[in-house]
Amino acid sequence: MATLLDTSALIVLLRRAPPPERHSTAAAAADALGSLRAVISSVSIAELVVGARDRRAQAAVLDLLEGVPAIAPDGDIARLGGRMGREARATGDTIPLADLLIAATASFYDVPLLTCDSDFRRGLALARRVRPGAWRSFRLHAASVVD
Repeated sequence: MATLLDTSALIVLLRRAPPPERHSTAAAAADALGSLRAVISSVSIAELVVGARDRRAQAAVLDLLEGVPAIAPDGDIARLGGRMGREARATGDTIPLADLLIAATASFYDVPLLTCDSDFRRGLALARRVRPGAWRSFRLHAASVVD
């Protein structure tokens, strides 16, 4: 089964010394990449390139992602992300647009999201609370750490 790697999981993997509480996420990301079961949202690629400190860091990001299938949000994913955001807002939560598109990509393709981003904890709570709804098929990978 494929795993959608979130920006935060890849950042942890790229660190020289990930924090101990994130080791399981880094290991799961490395395993997904090594076993060719990783996919990534094009939104995460943009976030990683924007966040690269310098050209060397950008090259490391692009090298790591070489050959990893990238999924660009199309109209269906954008509509799903919009519905997810509307449901979140109706419960008093605001989730950043980039995270909504990433969550919608995972939901649309029915793959778990590997992440360390707490915004997705709120999405998971919505998935449990607002059934049936746009969040119904959202799920996190078991190695996600979203405290």
